Amino acid sequence: MFNIGIIEFLIIFFVIVLFIKPEDIPKISKNAGLFYRKITRYFYNFKYELSNLDLDSELKDKTSKKKKK
Repeated sequence: MFNIGIIEFLIIFFVIVLFIKPEDIPKISKNAGLFYRKITRYFYNFKYELSNLDLDSELKDKTSKKKKK
């Protein structure tokens, strides 16, 4: 999804090793995973609601055209 190459991954890895204590790495990675899951769910729900709004507006247009005839 993020299209991260080996160079970017190595840079991220070295930054983590330099600035974060080893005992904090599992806690931080768990929180990052939870954050990523929440953001993904938020965008999925947002796209779902937009598609529902689009479908609702199409249905209203069709019913209003039928009533006019």
